[in-house]
Amino acid sequence: MTDEAATCATCGAATTRRRHARYCSNACRQRAYRQRAYRQRSTRPAPPKALDSFVGRDEELHRLVVAGDRARVLTLTGPPGVGKTRLAKELTAELPEVGWVGLASVSSGDQVPRACAMALGIGEVDGEPVLGTLVRALAGRALVLVLDDCDHVVRHCAALLETLLLGCPGVRVVATSREPLRVPGEVLFAVPPLPAARAAELFTDRAQAAQLGLRPSHHDPEALNGLCTRLDGLPLAIELAARLTTVLPVSELLARSDDRLELLNRGNRTAAARHQSLRAAIGWSYDHLDADERHVFRSLALVPGGFGVDVAVAACGLPADRVLALLSALVSKSLLTSSGAGRFTQLESVRLYGRERLAEHRETDAVTARVAGWFAGAGPWRPAAPVRSGR
Repeated sequence: MTDEAATCATCGAATTRRRHARYCSNACRQRAYRQRAYRQRSTRPAPPKALDSFVGRDEELHRLVVAGDRARVLTLTGPPGVGKTRLAKELTAELPEVGWVGLASVSSGDQVPRACAMALGIGEVDGEPVLGTLVRALAGRALVLVLDDCDHVVRHCAALLETLLLGCPGVRVVATSREPLRVPGEVLFAVPPLPAARAAELFTDRAQAAQLGLRPSHHDPEALNGLCTRLDGLPLAIELAARLTTVLPVSELLARSDDRLELLNRGNRTAAARHQSLRAAIGWSYDHLDADERHVFRSLALVPGGFGVDVAVAACGLPADRVLALLSALVSKSLLTSSGAGRFTQLESVRLYGRERLAEHRETDAVTARVAGWFAGAGPWRPAAPVRSGR
């Protein structure tokens, strides 16, 4: 058999080899083997499917479909229990190529690339960084990558995506997080609480599922609307309350809504721990705040209604510039809402959780005194000495 010019099937370099030789070296042969292995391992579990009905979010879903067609990174943000994960499932349910990566169980940020590789069925290569393996495996693919629950590893997700998106032009990302990832090309969608009519529709649907034969007429419409409003229109809280209709009427649930953190604790057994009760959902966010953010979060629990920076400074006992920075951080993390012109609001469920933590830290009396002093009209409040946070 004569030698003649040939082209390596891996690198394309010209080489003088026997006619049927495909590779110019053992290195290229091994590289081709790894590439075939990637393709074989790319068969991955199907993305998670919801087992219950999708209620009350058709308008948001339509807006997300439009936004997702042009965004490389689409991040769903919002307060705990607002339904970000469920909306992401519905958005990606019919897409042909979806890789779903659940990050809630990831304990440290350096595990994020490995979690992605495992979820996508991409094997690691000895001596090669996992992120590099991911980029090579996905470089030629069209894929929607879903990163669910980025909250506690948000910086590491951002670092991963900046490299991944540059090296993989066919990859788009849908992320769920209580704060933005802040990466180039990111489009944010703040998932709002449900309006009263949609919240009542969701409640009725879940109550009928919990109690076969229940009719919507069994509910007092005024009490139901009042309950959904008291629960801040949060889908998680509404679904948990609907389960209790087997033992309590809606009017009684409304009367007990101030005890909702204790009452709403019967989530799906198979759900993640933070989705099994309203307290756990809010606690997940609180646990990932730093010490100063927690102090401000707790202190604001005793400030009624909408409030401005002045009363927030009084409640927290910290310098005004520091409080303003921390307010901004809590807004970014969906635990506070800015209504413009220096005014802020907080969901009642979040406020109740803050009061629990305030009592746990034995700060209730001190914060009450500072807030009462400010409302008594003693003029601009000045702390005699900064209050140390994180006690």
